Amino acid sequence: MSTGYGKSAIYQVAGLLIEGATVVVSPLIALQRDQVESIESELPGEAARVASDLPESERERALAEAGEGELEFLFLSPEQLANPDVLADVAAAEPSLLVVDEAHCISEWGHDFRPDYLRLGAVAEVLGRPTLLALTATAAPPVRDEIVARLGMRDPLVIVRGFDRPNIRLEVERHEEQHRKRRALVDRVVGSEPPGIVYCATKKAAEEVAKELRDRGVKAQHYHGGLTPRRREKRQQQFMDTGEVEVMVATIAFGMGIDKPDVRWVFHHDISDSVDSYYQELGRAGRDGAPAEAVLFYRPQDLGLRRFFASGRVKHDELNQVAQAIIVHEDPVRPKELADELPISDTKLATAVQHLEEAGFARVRDDGSIEAVRDADLIEAVQRAGEAEEHRQEFDRSRVEMMRAYAETDGCRRAFVLGYFGE
Repeated sequence: MSTGYGKSAIYQVAGLLIEGATVVVSPLIALQRDQVESIESELPGEAARVASDLPESERERALAEAGEGELEFLFLSPEQLANPDVLADVAAAEPSLLVVDEAHCISEWGHDFRPDYLRLGAVAEVLGRPTLLALTATAAPPVRDEIVARLGMRDPLVIVRGFDRPNIRLEVERHEEQHRKRRALVDRVVGSEPPGIVYCATKKAAEEVAKELRDRGVKAQHYHGGLTPRRREKRQQQFMDTGEVEVMVATIAFGMGIDKPDVRWVFHHDISDSVDSYYQELGRAGRDGAPAEAVLFYRPQDLGLRRFFASGRVKHDELNQVAQAIIVHEDPVRPKELADELPISDTKLATAVQHLEEAGFARVRDDGSIEAVRDADLIEAVQRAGEAEEHRQEFDRSRVEMMRAYAETDGCRRAFVLGYFGE
Protein backbone atom coordinates (compact mmCIF):
# COMPACT_ATOMS: atom_id res chain seq x y z
CA MET A 1 0.00 0.00 0.00
CA SER A 2 1.37 3.42 -0.98
CA THR A 3 2.88 5.62 1.71
CA GLY A 4 0.31 7.91 3.26
CA TYR A 5 -2.60 5.54 2.59
CA GLY A 6 -2.87 4.16 6.12
CA LYS A 7 -0.49 1.24 6.73
CA SER A 8 0.15 2.40 10.30
CA ALA A 9 -3.59 2.48 10.99
CA ILE A 10 -3.79 -1.22 10.11
CA TYR A 11 -1.52 -2.36 12.93
CA GLN A 12 -2.73 0.30 15.36
CA VAL A 13 -6.37 -0.76 15.04
CA ALA A 14 -5.50 -4.45 14.98
CA GLY A 15 -3.21 -4.08 18.00
CA LEU A 16 -5.95 -2.46 20.05
CA LEU A 17 -8.51 -5.11 19.06
CA ILE A 18 -6.28 -8.15 19.69
CA GLU A 19 -5.62 -8.78 23.37
CA GLY A 20 -1.93 -8.74 24.25
CA ALA A 21 1.09 -6.59 23.38
CA THR A 22 1.93 -5.53 19.82
CA VAL A 23 5.61 -5.60 18.83
CA VAL A 24 6.47 -3.38 15.86
CA VAL A 25 9.80 -3.92 14.07
CA SER A 26 10.79 -0.68 12.38
CA PRO A 27 14.16 -0.02 10.70
CA LEU A 28 14.76 3.63 11.58
CA ILE A 29 14.84 5.47 14.90
CA ALA A 30 13.12 8.47 13.29
CA LEU A 31 10.26 6.27 12.11
CA GLN A 32 9.89 4.71 15.55
CA ARG A 33 9.92 8.12 17.22
CA ASP A 34 7.21 9.49 14.90
CA GLN A 35 4.96 6.47 15.45
CA VAL A 36 5.32 6.51 19.24
CA GLU A 37 4.58 10.24 19.38
CA SER A 38 1.52 9.75 17.16
CA ILE A 39 0.09 6.97 19.34
CA GLU A 40 0.96 8.70 22.61
CA SER A 41 -0.90 11.85 21.51
CA GLU A 42 -4.11 9.79 21.41
CA LEU A 43 -3.38 7.02 23.92
CA PRO A 44 -0.92 8.22 26.58
CA GLY A 45 1.15 5.45 28.14
CA GLU A 46 0.36 2.86 25.47
CA ALA A 47 3.49 3.10 23.29
CA ALA A 48 7.25 3.07 23.87
CA ARG A 49 10.38 2.19 21.96
CA VAL A 50 13.68 0.44 22.62
CA ALA A 51 16.44 2.16 20.65
CA SER A 52 20.11 3.04 20.87
CA ASP A 53 19.44 6.78 21.21
CA LEU A 54 17.63 6.29 24.53
CA PRO A 55 19.19 5.95 28.01
CA GLU A 56 19.42 2.36 29.22
CA SER A 57 16.97 3.13 32.04
CA GLU A 58 14.26 4.12 29.50
CA ARG A 59 14.87 0.99 27.43
CA GLU A 60 14.61 -1.20 30.53
CA ARG A 61 11.44 0.55 31.65
CA ALA A 62 9.78 0.01 28.25
CA LEU A 63 10.63 -3.70 28.27
CA ALA A 64 9.44 -4.06 31.88
CA GLU A 65 6.12 -2.34 31.15
CA ALA A 66 5.58 -4.56 28.13
CA GLY A 67 6.28 -7.64 30.24
CA GLU A 68 3.80 -6.50 32.88
CA GLY A 69 1.06 -5.94 30.31
CA GLU A 70 1.04 -2.17 30.81
CA LEU A 71 2.06 -1.34 27.24
CA GLU A 72 0.17 -2.02 24.01
CA PHE A 73 2.80 -1.01 21.42
CA LEU A 74 6.52 -1.72 21.68
CA PHE A 75 8.76 -0.47 18.84
CA LEU A 76 12.20 -1.96 18.17
CA SER A 77 14.70 -2.18 15.33
CA PRO A 78 15.73 -5.63 14.06
CA GLU A 79 19.21 -4.89 15.41
CA GLN A 80 17.77 -4.57 18.94
CA LEU A 81 16.10 -7.97 18.56
CA ALA A 82 19.50 -9.45 17.68
CA ASN A 83 20.42 -8.87 21.35
CA PRO A 84 19.53 -12.12 23.21
CA ASP A 85 18.66 -10.27 26.44
CA VAL A 86 16.29 -7.88 24.66
CA LEU A 87 14.72 -10.75 22.74
CA ALA A 88 14.15 -12.67 25.97
CA ASP A 89 12.47 -9.65 27.57
CA VAL A 90 10.23 -9.18 24.51
CA ALA A 91 9.31 -12.89 24.56
CA ALA A 92 8.35 -12.55 28.23
CA ALA A 93 5.71 -10.00 27.18
CA GLU A 94 4.02 -12.78 25.14
CA PRO A 95 3.07 -10.50 22.22
CA SER A 96 -0.09 -11.34 20.30
CA LEU A 97 0.87 -9.41 17.15
CA LEU A 98 4.27 -9.04 15.50
CA VAL A 99 4.39 -6.25 12.92
CA VAL A 100 7.22 -6.04 10.37
CA ASP A 101 7.14 -2.51 8.98
CA GLU A 102 9.05 -1.65 5.79
CA ALA A 103 8.99 -5.38 5.12
CA HIS A 104 10.82 -5.05 1.80
CA CYS A 105 14.00 -4.66 3.91
CA ILE A 106 13.94 -8.46 4.36
CA SER A 107 14.40 -9.05 0.65
CA GLU A 108 17.77 -9.28 -1.02
CA TRP A 109 16.01 -8.33 -4.23
CA GLY A 110 14.60 -5.24 -2.54
CA HIS A 111 16.19 -1.81 -2.60
CA ASP A 112 16.70 -1.29 1.15
CA PHE A 113 18.06 -4.71 2.17
CA ARG A 114 18.85 -4.90 5.90
CA PRO A 115 20.72 -8.06 7.00
CA ASP A 116 19.14 -8.14 10.47
CA TYR A 117 15.70 -8.47 8.86
CA LEU A 118 16.72 -11.97 7.75
CA ARG A 119 16.46 -13.18 11.37
CA LEU A 120 12.87 -12.09 11.90
CA GLY A 121 11.45 -15.48 10.92
CA ALA A 122 13.47 -17.03 13.76
CA VAL A 123 12.48 -14.15 16.06
CA ALA A 124 8.81 -14.95 15.43
CA GLU A 125 9.43 -18.51 16.64
CA VAL A 126 11.14 -17.29 19.83
CA LEU A 127 8.20 -14.97 20.50
CA GLY A 128 5.80 -17.92 20.38
CA ARG A 129 4.69 -17.44 16.79
CA PRO A 130 2.21 -14.54 17.25
CA THR A 131 0.07 -13.34 14.36
CA LEU A 132 2.40 -11.78 11.78
CA LEU A 133 1.64 -8.62 9.82
CA ALA A 134 4.12 -7.44 7.16
CA LEU A 135 3.70 -3.97 5.62
CA THR A 136 5.48 -2.22 2.75
CA ALA A 137 4.81 0.53 0.25
CA THR A 138 6.71 -0.94 -2.70
CA ALA A 139 7.22 -4.62 -3.44
CA ALA A 140 7.15 -6.29 -6.86
CA PRO A 141 5.87 -9.91 -6.92
CA PRO A 142 9.32 -11.52 -6.34
CA VAL A 143 9.86 -9.33 -3.27
CA ARG A 144 6.40 -10.18 -1.90
CA ASP A 145 7.16 -13.89 -2.33
CA GLU A 146 10.46 -13.54 -0.50
CA ILE A 147 8.87 -11.62 2.39
CA VAL A 148 6.43 -14.50 2.89
CA ALA A 149 9.18 -17.13 2.68
CA ARG A 150 11.72 -15.37 4.93
CA LEU A 151 9.16 -14.69 7.65
CA GLY A 152 7.88 -18.27 7.47
CA MET A 153 4.34 -16.97 7.05
CA ARG A 154 1.74 -19.74 6.92
CA ASP A 155 -1.10 -19.44 4.42
CA PRO A 156 -0.85 -15.62 4.43
CA LEU A 157 -3.49 -13.26 3.14
CA VAL A 158 -1.65 -11.00 0.67
CA ILE A 159 -3.37 -7.68 0.02
CA VAL A 160 -2.07 -5.34 -2.69
CA ARG A 161 -3.75 -1.96 -2.42
CA GLY A 162 -2.30 -0.64 -5.67
CA PHE A 163 0.76 1.27 -6.86
CA ASP A 164 -0.75 3.97 -9.03
CA ARG A 165 0.05 7.57 -8.07
CA PRO A 166 -1.94 9.45 -10.74
CA ASN A 167 -1.11 12.88 -9.33
CA ILE A 168 2.61 12.43 -10.12
CA ARG A 169 3.68 13.24 -13.68
CA LEU A 170 6.46 10.92 -14.89
CA GLU A 171 9.04 12.40 -17.26
CA VAL A 172 12.50 11.56 -18.61
CA GLU A 173 14.93 14.15 -19.99
CA ARG A 174 17.58 12.51 -22.15
CA HIS A 175 21.08 13.94 -22.48
CA GLU A 176 24.31 12.79 -24.09
CA GLU A 177 26.84 14.97 -22.25
CA GLN A 178 27.31 15.06 -18.47
CA HIS A 179 27.76 18.83 -18.16
CA ARG A 180 24.61 19.51 -20.21
CA LYS A 181 22.63 17.11 -18.04
CA ARG A 182 23.86 18.79 -14.85
CA ARG A 183 23.05 22.25 -16.18
CA ALA A 184 19.57 21.17 -17.28
CA LEU A 185 18.84 19.72 -13.83
CA VAL A 186 20.06 22.84 -11.99
CA ASP A 187 18.03 25.08 -14.31
CA ARG A 188 14.93 22.94 -13.76
CA VAL A 189 15.33 23.10 -9.97
CA VAL A 190 15.80 26.88 -10.03
CA GLY A 191 12.63 27.23 -12.08
CA SER A 192 10.51 24.86 -9.97
CA GLU A 193 8.42 25.69 -6.91
CA PRO A 194 9.92 24.12 -3.74
CA PRO A 195 10.05 22.01 -1.71
CA GLY A 196 11.73 19.30 -3.72
CA ILE A 197 14.28 16.47 -3.61
CA VAL A 198 17.19 15.74 -5.95
CA TYR A 199 18.60 12.21 -5.82
CA CYS A 200 22.23 11.51 -6.79
CA ALA A 201 24.09 8.20 -7.03
CA THR A 202 27.20 9.38 -5.17
CA LYS A 203 28.10 11.58 -2.20
CA LYS A 204 30.37 13.69 -4.40
CA ALA A 205 27.58 14.47 -6.88
CA ALA A 206 25.18 15.36 -4.07
CA GLU A 207 27.66 17.85 -2.61
CA GLU A 208 28.45 19.40 -6.02
CA VAL A 209 24.81 19.81 -7.06
CA ALA A 210 23.84 21.31 -3.69
CA LYS A 211 26.66 23.87 -3.98
CA GLU A 212 25.65 24.81 -7.55
CA LEU A 213 22.08 25.33 -6.39
CA ARG A 214 23.15 27.51 -3.45
CA ASP A 215 25.24 29.56 -5.88
CA ARG A 216 22.02 30.12 -7.84
CA GLY A 217 20.17 31.35 -4.76
CA VAL A 218 18.37 28.10 -3.84
CA LYS A 219 18.15 27.09 -0.18
CA ALA A 220 19.69 23.67 -0.80
CA GLN A 221 21.74 21.24 1.30
CA HIS A 222 23.30 17.85 0.64
CA TYR A 223 22.52 14.71 2.64
CA HIS A 224 24.38 11.39 2.57
CA GLY A 225 25.74 8.64 4.79
CA GLY A 226 29.09 10.41 5.19
CA LEU A 227 27.53 13.08 7.44
CA THR A 228 27.41 12.58 11.20
CA PRO A 229 24.07 11.32 12.57
CA ARG A 230 23.55 14.66 14.33
CA ARG A 231 24.07 16.64 11.11
CA ARG A 232 21.81 14.32 9.13
CA GLU A 233 19.06 14.69 11.72
CA LYS A 234 19.42 18.47 11.75
CA ARG A 235 19.22 18.74 7.96
CA GLN A 236 16.25 16.42 7.82
CA GLN A 237 14.45 18.58 10.37
CA GLN A 238 15.35 21.75 8.41
CA PHE A 239 13.74 20.21 5.32
CA MET A 240 10.75 18.56 6.98
CA ASP A 241 9.72 21.22 9.51
CA THR A 242 11.45 24.59 9.41
CA GLY A 243 11.78 25.37 5.70
CA GLU A 244 15.42 26.41 6.18
CA VAL A 245 16.20 23.80 3.51
CA GLU A 246 13.84 23.92 0.54
CA VAL A 247 15.72 21.49 -1.70
CA MET A 248 17.46 18.40 -0.36
CA VAL A 249 20.15 16.95 -2.63
CA ALA A 250 20.71 13.43 -1.40
CA THR A 251 21.82 9.89 -1.92
CA ILE A 252 19.40 7.11 -1.04
CA ALA A 253 20.46 7.60 2.61
CA PHE A 254 17.63 10.17 2.58
CA GLY A 255 14.88 7.61 2.31
CA MET A 256 12.52 5.79 4.61
CA GLY A 257 10.57 7.97 6.98
CA ILE A 258 10.59 11.02 4.71
CA ASP A 259 6.86 11.69 4.92
CA LYS A 260 6.59 15.38 3.98
CA PRO A 261 3.20 15.83 2.30
CA ASP A 262 3.91 18.91 0.16
CA VAL A 263 7.03 17.84 -1.79
CA ARG A 264 6.21 19.12 -5.28
CA TRP A 265 8.86 17.30 -7.26
CA VAL A 266 11.56 14.62 -7.12
CA PHE A 267 14.34 14.91 -9.71
CA HIS A 268 16.92 12.20 -10.32
CA HIS A 269 20.39 13.39 -11.29
CA ASP A 270 21.33 9.73 -11.84
CA ILE A 271 19.39 6.65 -12.82
CA SER A 272 18.28 4.37 -9.96
CA ASP A 273 19.39 0.75 -9.58
CA SER A 274 15.89 -0.62 -10.20
CA VAL A 275 12.30 0.34 -10.94
CA ASP A 276 11.55 -0.65 -7.30
CA SER A 277 14.02 1.93 -5.98
CA TYR A 278 12.97 4.60 -8.45
CA TYR A 279 9.29 4.33 -7.66
CA GLN A 280 9.95 4.34 -3.92
CA GLU A 281 12.07 7.48 -4.29
CA LEU A 282 9.75 9.42 -6.59
CA GLY A 283 6.83 8.43 -4.33
CA ARG A 284 8.05 10.99 -1.81
CA ALA A 285 6.44 13.65 -4.01
CA GLY A 286 2.80 14.66 -3.93
CA ARG A 287 1.71 12.86 -0.81
CA ASP A 288 -0.91 15.55 -0.25
CA GLY A 289 -2.64 14.42 -3.46
CA ALA A 290 -1.86 17.67 -5.30
CA PRO A 291 -0.03 17.60 -8.68
CA ALA A 292 3.66 16.71 -8.50
CA GLU A 293 6.50 15.86 -10.88
CA ALA A 294 9.08 13.09 -11.10
CA VAL A 295 11.82 13.74 -13.65
CA LEU A 296 14.73 11.44 -14.47
CA PHE A 297 17.70 13.20 -16.08
CA TYR A 298 19.01 10.30 -18.14
CA ARG A 299 22.30 9.73 -19.87
CA PRO A 300 22.80 6.19 -21.27
CA GLN A 301 26.42 6.20 -20.12
CA ASP A 302 25.23 6.48 -16.49
CA LEU A 303 24.07 2.86 -16.67
CA GLY A 304 27.72 1.82 -16.44
CA LEU A 305 27.90 2.94 -12.81
CA ARG A 306 24.77 0.98 -11.92
CA ARG A 307 26.08 -2.12 -13.69
CA PHE A 308 29.32 -1.77 -11.71
CA PHE A 309 27.39 -1.54 -8.42
CA ALA A 310 25.30 -4.57 -9.42
CA SER A 311 28.50 -6.62 -9.75
CA GLY A 312 29.97 -5.54 -6.40
CA ARG A 313 28.65 -8.45 -4.36
CA VAL A 314 30.21 -11.24 -2.28
CA LYS A 315 33.10 -12.90 -4.10
CA HIS A 316 34.03 -16.59 -4.03
CA ASP A 317 37.09 -16.04 -1.84
CA GLU A 318 35.00 -14.03 0.64
CA LEU A 319 32.48 -16.87 0.88
CA ASN A 320 35.40 -19.20 1.55
CA GLN A 321 36.82 -16.87 4.24
CA VAL A 322 33.47 -16.77 6.05
CA ALA A 323 33.10 -20.56 5.85
CA GLN A 324 36.63 -21.09 7.21
CA ALA A 325 36.01 -18.62 10.05
CA ILE A 326 32.84 -20.45 11.08
CA ILE A 327 34.73 -23.76 11.17
CA VAL A 328 37.54 -22.31 13.31
CA HIS A 329 35.00 -21.53 16.04
CA GLU A 330 34.03 -24.89 17.50
CA ASP A 331 31.18 -23.25 19.43
CA PRO A 332 28.47 -21.02 17.94
CA VAL A 333 29.88 -17.58 17.12
CA ARG A 334 28.15 -14.19 17.15
CA PRO A 335 28.04 -12.29 13.82
CA LYS A 336 29.80 -9.29 15.40
CA GLU A 337 32.73 -11.50 16.36
CA LEU A 338 33.01 -12.75 12.77
CA ALA A 339 32.73 -9.19 11.46
CA ASP A 340 35.63 -8.12 13.71
CA GLU A 341 37.77 -10.96 12.40
CA LEU A 342 37.06 -10.61 8.67
CA PRO A 343 37.87 -7.75 6.25
CA ILE A 344 34.34 -7.58 4.79
CA SER A 345 31.29 -5.42 5.48
CA ASP A 346 28.40 -6.45 7.71
CA THR A 347 26.09 -6.67 4.69
CA LYS A 348 28.47 -8.96 2.79
CA LEU A 349 28.90 -11.11 5.91
CA ALA A 350 25.13 -11.47 6.33
CA THR A 351 24.74 -12.37 2.65
CA ALA A 352 27.56 -14.92 2.83
CA VAL A 353 26.11 -16.56 5.96
CA GLN A 354 22.70 -16.72 4.34
CA HIS A 355 24.09 -18.41 1.19
CA LEU A 356 26.13 -20.86 3.30
CA GLU A 357 23.06 -21.67 5.39
CA GLU A 358 21.00 -22.38 2.27
CA ALA A 359 23.87 -24.53 0.97
CA GLY A 360 23.64 -26.68 4.13
CA PHE A 361 27.00 -25.62 5.56
CA ALA A 362 25.99 -23.21 8.33
CA ARG A 363 23.14 -22.97 10.81
CA VAL A 364 21.85 -19.72 12.32
CA ARG A 365 20.48 -20.38 15.80
CA ASP A 366 17.51 -18.63 17.40
CA ASP A 367 19.83 -16.30 19.32
CA GLY A 368 21.51 -15.19 16.08
CA SER A 369 24.77 -17.07 16.61
CA ILE A 370 26.21 -19.16 13.77
CA GLU A 371 27.60 -22.68 13.80
CA ALA A 372 28.91 -25.07 11.19
CA VAL A 373 26.80 -28.08 10.24
CA ARG A 374 28.65 -31.24 11.19
CA ASP A 375 30.04 -33.26 8.24
CA ALA A 376 29.08 -30.59 5.69
CA ASP A 377 31.42 -30.44 2.68
CA LEU A 378 33.10 -27.01 2.68
CA ILE A 379 34.21 -27.00 -0.96
CA GLU A 380 30.83 -28.12 -2.25
CA ALA A 381 28.96 -25.68 0.00
CA VAL A 382 31.09 -22.72 -1.08
CA GLN A 383 30.53 -23.72 -4.71
CA ARG A 384 26.73 -23.78 -4.23
CA ALA A 385 26.83 -20.50 -2.31
CA GLY A 386 28.85 -18.94 -5.13
CA GLU A 387 26.27 -20.07 -7.68
CA ALA A 388 23.48 -18.53 -5.60
CA GLU A 389 25.41 -15.27 -5.42
CA GLU A 390 25.96 -15.26 -9.18
CA HIS A 391 22.22 -15.74 -9.65
CA ARG A 392 21.61 -12.73 -7.44
CA GLN A 393 24.06 -10.63 -9.42
CA GLU A 394 22.32 -11.62 -12.66
CA PHE A 395 19.02 -10.55 -11.09
CA ASP A 396 20.52 -7.19 -10.07
CA ARG A 397 21.82 -6.65 -13.60
CA SER A 398 18.39 -7.47 -15.01
CA ARG A 399 16.86 -4.83 -12.74
CA VAL A 400 19.30 -2.24 -14.11
CA GLU A 401 18.18 -3.23 -17.61
CA MET A 402 14.53 -2.75 -16.59
CA MET A 403 15.44 0.76 -15.47
CA ARG A 404 17.06 1.39 -18.85
CA ALA A 405 13.87 0.17 -20.54
CA TYR A 406 11.83 2.60 -18.42
CA ALA A 407 14.10 5.51 -19.36
CA GLU A 408 14.03 4.71 -23.08
CA THR A 409 10.42 3.62 -23.59
CA ASP A 410 8.31 5.55 -26.10
CA GLY A 411 5.09 4.38 -24.43
CA CYS A 412 3.25 5.43 -21.29
CA ARG A 413 5.68 5.34 -18.38
CA ARG A 414 2.87 4.89 -15.85
CA ALA A 415 1.71 1.76 -17.69
CA PHE A 416 5.33 0.51 -17.70
CA VAL A 417 5.70 0.95 -13.92
CA LEU A 418 2.33 -0.59 -13.06
CA GLY A 419 3.06 -3.53 -15.34
CA TYR A 420 6.39 -4.05 -13.59
CA PHE A 421 4.60 -4.33 -10.26
CA GLY A 422 2.13 -6.83 -11.68
CA GLU A 423 -0.79 -4.42 -11.80
